[in-house]
Amino acid sequence: LISGLRFNQISISTAVPYSMRRPELSENSHMSPSRLRLFRRLFFAHTTSFFHSNEFDVSPVGHDDISLADMYRWKVSAYAPCSSTCTSGISTSYAMCVRYDGVEVDESYCDALTRPEPTHEFCTGRDCQPRWETSRWSECSRTCGEGSQYRTVRCWKMLAPGFDSSVYDDLCEAAGLARPMERKACKNKACGPQWELSEWSECSARCGSQGTMKREVRCSVEVSLCDESQKPNSEKTCTGPPCDRHWTTSDWGPCSGSCGEGRMSRFIACRNLEGKVISNSQCDPATKPLAVHPCGDKNCPAHWVEQEWEQCDASCGRGMKTRLVLCAGLENGVYREYPEKRCEASQKPEEQAACFRRPCSTWFTTSWSQCSKTCGAGVRLREVKCYQGEVLAQGCDPTSKPEARQMCQLQPCPTEAPEDACEDKATANCVLVLKVKLCSHWYYRKACCWSCRLKS
Repeated sequence: LISGLRFNQISISTAVPYSMRRPELSENSHMSPSRLRLFRRLFFAHTTSFFHSNEFDVSPVGHDDISLADMYRWKVSAYAPCSSTCTSGISTSYAMCVRYDGVEVDESYCDALTRPEPTHEFCTGRDCQPRWETSRWSECSRTCGEGSQYRTVRCWKMLAPGFDSSVYDDLCEAAGLARPMERKACKNKACGPQWELSEWSECSARCGSQGTMKREVRCSVEVSLCDESQKPNSEKTCTGPPCDRHWTTSDWGPCSGSCGEGRMSRFIACRNLEGKVISNSQCDPATKPLAVHPCGDKNCPAHWVEQEWEQCDASCGRGMKTRLVLCAGLENGVYREYPEKRCEASQKPEEQAACFRRPCSTWFTTSWSQCSKTCGAGVRLREVKCYQGEVLAQGCDPTSKPEARQMCQLQPCPTEAPEDACEDKATANCVLVLKVKLCSHWYYRKACCWSCRLKS
């Protein structure tokens, strides 16, 4: 009789968690002691009310009639705190299982199939704090021995959602952030004896002929300690430039004085077919036009006429310079050259003179290191030193300094490796970012780089 009754439209099974309800409850049903005690309280409460009354609508004191659907239900909470502490983030709602009187209970009492889906919305946190960002360390400045590595350090700040920018360093310093170091020491294998080379000289050949190029080869320590069998060549053959060079002249300038003293001069340049001025050594000296003419009178007797000095024959230090001295004059305004004996009445000017160019400081380089990568784009390094004689110096021409770093690529990589910097930030909820499809947003694509890349 009792098992077939319903009290206040509440079945006995209502107090059992939803996940444990069965068509019937037997002695073999598995129920925790706490839930069994709840079952018994409800059972005896209703049976007691039944035997003390002849009516079927007896209610427990303080309870209204409650339907089965309203005994336990899902309740959507307010949104959780913003996922980002600054700028934009995501706030997510969540559902909790509550009893008819509003008390939160275990989720197993509610029907999982009717649980509401969480909702998400953007939220804004406080102003973002600045931070230091660093680049990767450079290669060691020396291929052997002790050197230095460098990196760039900048202050960054998120100014607006999706807008991360570098800012003045003062912002990071004012926030009390310790500046990361920009330089650190690095050490490679000890520098043993090695050959050091100067740059190749110009080819000695004229156009269309063969010549030689030379360079200095020296040992970084005592010559006896360097391997002579590995010594690089100090001379090699070369072919002169194409025969497209020619001399060009400017207009004559004004006369500087009277006959015998007066001179007219003009500029002489060696040019290629494109009209570009090149070294005078690239044009034939035998065909070089005169740069200086006598002047001062229509008829000017023979006298010594000095041409301009040629360049010093030494690239540095002491050398000799030469010039052409001619016995020449004018007849009816026309330039004429005469035998030297016509001018012997006066002393012939010097045709040679000592000259001195900058101190002999020369750039020397070591051989290139191996490429830093076995595939793809890498770099190779070498040491560049300035020597004056046998001593390291500072007098080398900086404009002609050989490069110390060079790009290299041994072979293409089979597949492009992922960027080293592409990783998920620990502060980002990347599972949620993927779920609400935020990888198209600049900020979240960067914060969850690895997850977004795998998803795509």
